[in-house]
Amino acid sequence: MSPIAEVEGRRITLRNLDKVIHPATGTTKGELLHYLASAADALLGHLRGRPLAFLRYPDGPDGQKFFTKNPPPGTPPWVTTAEVTRHKGEIARQVVIQDLPSLMWSANLVVELHTPMWRIDQGVGIADRLVFDLDPGPPATIVDCRVVAVWLRERLAADGLTAYAKTSGSKGLHLLVPVEPTPSRQTTAYARRLALEAANAMPDLVIRKMTRSLRPGKVYVDFSQNAAAKTTAAPYTPRAVPEPAVSAPVTWEEVEACGDPAALTFLIDDIPGRLDRHGDLLAPLLDPAEGRPLPTGEADVEEAGEAVEAVEEDEDNGQGDDEGAADR
Repeated sequence: MSPIAEVEGRRITLRNLDKVIHPATGTTKGELLHYLASAADALLGHLRGRPLAFLRYPDGPDGQKFFTKNPPPGTPPWVTTAEVTRHKGEIARQVVIQDLPSLMWSANLVVELHTPMWRIDQGVGIADRLVFDLDPGPPATIVDCRVVAVWLRERLAADGLTAYAKTSGSKGLHLLVPVEPTPSRQTTAYARRLALEAANAMPDLVIRKMTRSLRPGKVYVDFSQNAAAKTTAAPYTPRAVPEPAVSAPVTWEEVEACGDPAALTFLIDDIPGRLDRHGDLLAPLLDPAEGRPLPTGEADVEEAGEAVEAVEEDEDNGQGDDEGAADR
């Protein structure tokens, strides 16, 4: 019989706690749940109010993996859901993790947690953060992403914006920037503009298109995850990779000093100690007072339209979906 845990008054049936999810380290499902409970104080701040996409990997990273934005069958009535307008006007409901019981219920499904750049209480597609996903094409690594990240940090600072870094938990780096509530069309356009500037400034290192033939040895600066319909791996989420890696906030000192990909690889056992030492390095993202306006210009409306068209073209070609982002 499966054990039943009581979490803040909610009863949750836990199944297969001894099942090995990450064979490379022998990490079990029970250990993943323990990690998420230990990191919950930091993690929940980045989940609350944001409708989730789940990447489920119940049989580990080598088994079947599938994305879902719909509430899974059997979702308890006490788990919050919200109505969301998706791409091309489709309206559906998505899970919103607001508390520890809901987090542990979702963890029992064995999932990566992916969030949009906007909160449901601000309105669908009104972003309060901006993201750049730096994805290295082998033989490039996260060490090469470091160079691009520092360039983007300085370029953003020139516009009065502050960037915070986290590992993707897979291959690359994510930069997150708190902004004043801004339509996703505009944040996407701004991020696209900077991706173009980075490609022009570092043509031997940076590409801005997802074209596979251009990827080897280059860093792809993905701006598309700023689109309202897109999601990005949440801070502190485990990833569906061979080892139980985590999308971990990092200091800029760690980014700049990185000379080996292993230096920016963090597993579930590393995170409690990092939280004790640093606290939540991404806490400024949770403070509305930290949000800054994007620079404005005459071309903004046109650029916003071009940026959305670029994202939608990728989606229509099957290149810009959440599952592709999950590999980064």
